Amino acid sequence: MMLGKIRGGSYQDAATADVIVITAGLPQKSGDQSRLELVNKNKEILKSIFDQIKPLNPEVKIVVVSNPVDIMTYYAQEFSGLPRNQVFGTGTSLDTSRLRTEIALALDINVQSVDGFVLGEHGESEFVAWSTVSVGGVLIKDKLGSDKLDEIAKKVRDDAKSIIDRKGSTFYGIAAVTTDIIESVLLDQNKVLPISSRIEDWNGVSGVCLGVPAVVGKEGVKSIWSLELNDEEKEKLKLSAEKIRGYL
Repeated sequence: MMLGKIRGGSYQDAATADVIVITAGLPQKSGDQSRLELVNKNKEILKSIFDQIKPLNPEVKIVVVSNPVDIMTYYAQEFSGLPRNQVFGTGTSLDTSRLRTEIALALDINVQSVDGFVLGEHGESEFVAWSTVSVGGVLIKDKLGSDKLDEIAKKVRDDAKSIIDRKGSTFYGIAAVTTDIIESVLLDQNKVLPISSRIEDWNGVSGVCLGVPAVVGKEGVKSIWSLELNDEEKEKLKLSAEKIRGYL
């Protein structure tokens, strides 16, 4: 059996890696601080990292965790000079995990029986694409009333602030979804995951990084999953994209 090894390394070691995970940056503070308030400082930190680890392994896959993750993913691709399929962020993977957990609790079922996505910005303008959420092939809208759906969506959106207020950070949840993404790359699992990837003409949105379902494997983002949102969801996606675009 092969055992993994953990050791301290240099920027030069990182340059030769198969997968680089970027977590560096100022953390989101408790209270009302938005992830978007972190943009300028964390952008500087991100650029300093890429200035020190070039030249990169041309086949490397970069997974961005630093917030605001959608904007940092966009700049990571710019600073690295790598193809867009090799640079992606955790996106709305954690939000989607929280969504599935809340639905499983509401229906007293196993979380693995829940399908569906939170999409858009990993932040205040994210939204639950209820047209994608189902349990055992039945749309969740046919199982739970609109008031309960609104309650779940609000809890999923506000969970991060609640956890930060209580514990100071959200280490464990994001670590779990990042592990899932890395496994899909290294083991070529081709999972459909709601990651932050630069999109072109997906449900009417182009040119920004947002949380959208993508097939993730050894090539990085193999493709953006084809998914037709309803008109209300398309409008929410566009609003989320415009919010991100305003900071680029």
